[in-house]
Amino acid sequence: MKPDLNAMALFAKVVQFKSFSETSKRLGVPISTVSRKVSELEKFLGVRLLERSTRKLRLTELGEEYYLYCARGLEEFDKGALIINDRQAEVAGTLRLSIPPSLSETLIAPVLCAYQNLYPNIFIKTLVTERYVDLIEDGVDIALRVGKLSDSSLIARPMLVYRHLLVATPEYVETHGNPNHPEDLKQHRLITFGGWHEQVVLKLSSSTSSVSITIRSSLSINEMSGILYSAEIGHGIADLPAPLCDKALKKGRLIEILPEWRFAPTTLWAICPSKRHTLRMISLFMDFCRSQFESQNIYTGA
Repeated sequence: MKPDLNAMALFAKVVQFKSFSETSKRLGVPISTVSRKVSELEKFLGVRLLERSTRKLRLTELGEEYYLYCARGLEEFDKGALIINDRQAEVAGTLRLSIPPSLSETLIAPVLCAYQNLYPNIFIKTLVTERYVDLIEDGVDIALRVGKLSDSSLIARPMLVYRHLLVATPEYVETHGNPNHPEDLKQHRLITFGGWHEQVVLKLSSSTSSVSITIRSSLSINEMSGILYSAEIGHGIADLPAPLCDKALKKGRLIEILPEWRFAPTTLWAICPSKRHTLRMISLFMDFCRSQFESQNIYTGA
């Protein structure tokens, strides 16, 4: 049977603070617990460590020798804690991210560069993929995902809530007219996100009604930067996430079509494996990412 490490630590603190009551006050432990633990330690060792009186404490001869070992052990524990704290305070290491391709250039890349400028000892490895990676199996620290989440075993934090918008250049609207109702979109050239065989359905709501319209895309691309490019050269009306066309809208290169009709909101999540102790660089990145989105005043279409 081994001695109680808590009792050893309390004994050492009693000696350092020269008082049971002072030890109780500084450590936030009831004085009865401090006294009991020291007594139990003495009983376990079969020797008296402290001579107690109403005025002061005095170490016995064996108590003095035993205290040196206890104090040395506490010092080593403290050094170990300092190493961990220093490592965490330094914010160093390799951060592995998985992000969706549609947001990599416009939203995420600026955040990654700013984060590294703040914490230069962080190395970032980024996997841009549409695939839902297995965070544990693939060794991913944080994955940014769009939409609904199904895996409840993960820690998830919302980073940004935004809507998709219908946008076009002012020149396109001047030439082809401005739709007044979602049904009018069928008469226009539409640029949408999609694959080879997917049917495009636009679900829009106004203050009074909702519609679901099946359309035939003039141009379908499964990559958002291509859709943005096509919209900006006036090729048609594009369906784009609001943050991706933020700059183009602010500079007037694009305008919103049917602004009174809105898509349902979408959430960008940051998820990480559920661990009891999350590395500081991971939690800092989540906080930093969210604060960057807020400070940049990115248009969300909300």
